[in-house]
Amino acid sequence: MLVFRSALLVTGLLADPPPSSAQATSRHEEGIVEIVAERLSPITLIVLVDSAGAVLLPVEQVAGYLGLTTSWEGPVLSVPGVGRLAAVDTAAGTMQTRAGRVALAPAELVRAPRLYLRAERIGELLEADVGVDLAALVVTIARSPPFPAQQRVIAEQRRALLLARPSGRDAREHTPVPYEPASGVGILDWEIATHGLDPARLTTIRTDAGIALLGGDLNGSAAFEVGRDAADAVRDAGLRYQRVFPHGRYVTQVRAGDVLTSGLFARYMRGLEISNRPFLRPAELTSVLLHPDLPTGWEYEVFQGNQLLGYSDVASVDPVAVPLRAGATPVQIRMYGPGGEEVVTTLLYQTPISLVSRGTAEYSVGLGRCASACNEFAHADVRYGVSPLFTTGAGFELISDSSGYDIRPYFAYSLSTGTRATAELTYMPFALYAANVAVFPRDGSSAQVRASLSRSGFGPISLVRDGRMRWDTELLWDERLGRESLFSQVRFGASAAGPTDGIARWRLSTAGSFQRGFVEARYDHDRVSVSRHLVSARAALFTPFALGTHAFRPLVSAAVGGNDRGLQLGEIGISIQPRASAIITAGAQWSRESSSPTLSLGYSAHIGSVQSALRAVSSASGVASSSFMLSGSSALAPDGSVTFQPFARTGYAGLYGTVFVDDDGDGELSAGDTTVPDVHLIIAGHRTVSDEAGRFRAWGLHPYQAAVIAIDSARTPDPSFTTPGGAIVVRPVPNTARRSDIQLVRTRELIGTVTAAADVATVAGLTIELTSLDTGEVTSTVTFSDGLFYISRVRPGRYRAALAASSRAALSAIASPDGIEFLVPRTGDDPAVELPAIHLTRAR
Repeated sequence: MLVFRSALLVTGLLADPPPSSAQATSRHEEGIVEIVAERLSPITLIVLVDSAGAVLLPVEQVAGYLGLTTSWEGPVLSVPGVGRLAAVDTAAGTMQTRAGRVALAPAELVRAPRLYLRAERIGELLEADVGVDLAALVVTIARSPPFPAQQRVIAEQRRALLLARPSGRDAREHTPVPYEPASGVGILDWEIATHGLDPARLTTIRTDAGIALLGGDLNGSAAFEVGRDAADAVRDAGLRYQRVFPHGRYVTQVRAGDVLTSGLFARYMRGLEISNRPFLRPAELTSVLLHPDLPTGWEYEVFQGNQLLGYSDVASVDPVAVPLRAGATPVQIRMYGPGGEEVVTTLLYQTPISLVSRGTAEYSVGLGRCASACNEFAHADVRYGVSPLFTTGAGFELISDSSGYDIRPYFAYSLSTGTRATAELTYMPFALYAANVAVFPRDGSSAQVRASLSRSGFGPISLVRDGRMRWDTELLWDERLGRESLFSQVRFGASAAGPTDGIARWRLSTAGSFQRGFVEARYDHDRVSVSRHLVSARAALFTPFALGTHAFRPLVSAAVGGNDRGLQLGEIGISIQPRASAIITAGAQWSRESSSPTLSLGYSAHIGSVQSALRAVSSASGVASSSFMLSGSSALAPDGSVTFQPFARTGYAGLYGTVFVDDDGDGELSAGDTTVPDVHLIIAGHRTVSDEAGRFRAWGLHPYQAAVIAIDSARTPDPSFTTPGGAIVVRPVPNTARRSDIQLVRTRELIGTVTAAADVATVAGLTIELTSLDTGEVTSTVTFSDGLFYISRVRPGRYRAALAASSRAALSAIASPDGIEFLVPRTGDDPAVELPAIHLTRAR
């Protein structure tokens, strides 16, 4: 709604009616009107009032004030920002609106020399509701959507608010948190597996131990066989060391020992590899400039999620930098027209994960001995971001065996068109030619084509080892359907492979997913298979149900296949999850080649800190087999505490410490401080609770990456507790726990109010800015309808509260006092700080 508060000052009667192309029926008074529009600065206009009390407003000035353009063509004034035909014909005395053409009475139209229209007719012309109250000297105009001038102010306020918000990007990527290269013990992962239910016959014990050494991950693993049928006492022994330098520029990773190499192919070797590639890639892969092509007078805003990335206005059309993530990046564009139009569209940027940032060069080099099939091995790989959407790379492998040395150079390219296609191309002369192309014709639709021509050992896994070149190709088409469709998503696929002189196998398939399962049908042709061709169908159905108060979530699956010789295979299976940490599986499989079906039964659960699994299988030959497995992990912290978990944890990191209130004010945990139990902490997404002595432990964190520690106030018994400076950020060390004591302070509630003189429009919806005089951090809140404002959880410190400049300008008001400085104390029992009132008066 747009409100005009008018102070009409009568300057006298006109001796004669103002000259007009439409004959006025009565004399008019001329008055000076001050118009104040919500969110707009006030202006002064001259209006006409006839003897009947009707108010005539100047059309061009009102339209301009509201952000609408007008143009004259002969005697016709048009307003192109309203509908298509909003116009006034002063010669014919008519008005054209979206509803049609209407005749104007002589008293409703005056041109002297400006064009004046009766207020009610201006409402029709601008498609707004207009009300006039001369006794109160108030003219109200309401329209939805708002007028362009209002939209611009609203957009500016919204943009200022959105741009002030945190971006939501991972703080671990941008926070300059130091890394301490600590050493310490340690984590031990273990697994005990029996071959059969008699452990004395054959049992395998696998161990994987890790310690922190100079900030790196030193890991040793081995498998032991015990029992009457044991062949090797020790096997699969390995030792490796990895050190990551989070702030390194030229070297970010060093790996030694038994490592899986980087480069075009991942190969096992015993040696050394150095790289400047990031340990974990940041969420932002690269960025592109977005510049929407809009008609004259239009503006736009670009959003990613709830984050405003940038915008244009009438005077600025600079492109907006859009950060891209690996895979799909949806970007929303909101476009605003001069007549209040709003159009929203979504762009879906697609990028391959192998892209690197523009101008960035990443390398990896390694040297060592092969794990198998060769003697020495060396490799080098370099990738360079030519542009935000194009990365080029090259490298080589050097392998030596009994026949000599073999140098294998290669080239790789990754590119994206932005919103329509991505491609990854690889070329190794005489060994591998591969392409992976994805096309995205529209939102919810995608196609992917993979093709390669390769020698044995360089392309997809193949049982053919005759040295001939082999080709493979696969086409996948995915289509996401609407909610009203039977299937939420469908996929069509086709694949084929074989030697260069023919086709060895090919497949056609189609599948559909729905809310509680999926179905698939396919045709396989394999010229080396006994059946050669097979038509099959598979289906899975999720059917939850409850017995009493206990809920079951079974998943039933089935498959059947046949060809011209009849039924060839049949399968049925069921999985039941009686509780969150346990699952029971049972199945039966039959094929024509077997004399009897194969039955299987399995149970897996973790009980406390141990993962257990039992599996029994009866084969078609009548020989039954079974196995039993126990596994878990033990993590030792420097304070002597041990944490047991059912999952492997070597290579991960931990944190431990004490939650306390700094009673003596020295900033550190000491004998004079109070420990705080039952504080719920969120550490890099992991949840933990301090015990009765205030101690906490958390394991399973990603090492080297900055981990945010925050208080979950909703679950902590005293929600007024928080940390002195917001979230705490640390970098954990692999295979050990880093100490981080958590200091708490008690926050206060801040209460205040805004009052106003009678000539100030409102005290509701005003922005109050709270500035920390210690850190400069600004927090905003909005007043309620009665002028009251409230901010919860204000930390101890010195602050200044003031009415935002945007609110003062919108109201054309002066705040008294201009700002209130106050102190939130560290101690005391008063839960709230109450401020004196801020009073608003009209600016003159």
